[in-house]
Amino acid sequence: PKYIAQIRAGDYEGAVNTIRERNPLLLACGRVCPHPCEENCRRGIEDDPVSINQLKRFAADYEMNAGERLPVPVAPPTGKHAAVVGGGPAGLTCAFFLRRLGHDVTIYEAMPKLGGMLRYGIPEYRLPKKVLDWEIEGILSLGIEVHTNMKFGRDFDLASLTAKGYDAVFLGIGAWQDSKLRVEGENLKGCYTGIDFLSRLAGGEKIPVGRSAVIIGGGNTAIDCTRNLIRLG
Repeated sequence: PKYIAQIRAGDYEGAVNTIRERNPLLLACGRVCPHPCEENCRRGIEDDPVSINQLKRFAADYEMNAGERLPVPVAPPTGKHAAVVGGGPAGLTCAFFLRRLGHDVTIYEAMPKLGGMLRYGIPEYRLPKKVLDWEIEGILSLGIEVHTNMKFGRDFDLASLTAKGYDAVFLGIGAWQDSKLRVEGENLKGCYTGIDFLSRLAGGEKIPVGRSAVIIGGGNTAIDCTRNLIRLG
């Protein structure tokens, strides 16, 4: 309610700061959140639900389009150093709040770029990469160190992180493993799982899909795959 009231009063900077108290990924959320809260909004009984998702996007875009970032306060150094394993939404959020508390933070990410499913699972037309890059840049600018192409269990492990002297380790490695259908033929050439298909497309890979395709499923991932396939012709 607070940031909605601030938007109504024209205090857009205040609205951005209010959202960011709990959520450092307001640009991404304003674009991809399915906003189930609106279905249950009490205002809908009277006329229409409060369009809270569009309001969040409006406030977030206001800052991005203003040409300069709003300052984010950071507490004095604590001398503590945390390792964040995984640079997706969970890892970025954890790093953001740890850094604001004054701790040193280092992110280790397996992929070439940060963002996790925001980058490799959500298509460009839903969340433009330049918007995501701007948001991540704002988090890192607080003074967060990053190592990409570093996979947990391959390039480092808990023992090596402990040996480096980290005071805490946050594991935000994500859920990249698709569920199997457990049906005959699902491993044949030309059959793909949703997350694997979307992440490979997002990485720039040219995936052979033939002239026609069947999508099994009807959720967000299925629709993203469908829209990608239509764009591929």
